[in-house]
Amino acid sequence: MEWLTQLPFEWFVLLLRLVFAFLLYFFIFLVARVTLRELAAVGEVGGGHDGPPGHLIVQSPGTTGLRPGTRLPLEPVTVIGRHPSCTIRLDDSFVSTEHAQLTWEHGRWWIADLKSTNGTRVNGRPVTAPTGLRYGDVIEIGDVRLVLAP
Repeated sequence: MEWLTQLPFEWFVLLLRLVFAFLLYFFIFLVARVTLRELAAVGEVGGGHDGPPGHLIVQSPGTTGLRPGTRLPLEPVTVIGRHPSCTIRLDDSFVSTEHAQLTWEHGRWWIADLKSTNGTRVNGRPVTAPTGLRYGDVIEIGDVRLVLAP
């Protein structure tokens, strides 16, 4: 360390500046690396698309005014009913205000009846508890028949 005491003051300041610049750029490098890792992890978790896979296709519209074949997009939690705040609004007299809820959990869709007046059916069977769905299942809500599609 004897060489450090023999350096002129200007050289000492230059050395400190170089060390400071190195540390600053090293810090920026580490922040960029962590940021890129986090963005990559979010991209993998998200699956590369905007939402969960799937939508409902209107098979029989009842009196809703929808056309058969209409695609209804699904959100991770989709509430189906007559109320304007529902994710999917079905204006049919046999549909309750908040009739049923579809939820994307553990890589699959689940449906639950929300204590509706006329009940919810999947493939002709009443839904009494949260039920796992498969693509192609027919969901009956009042007079409306919807098919779950990828």
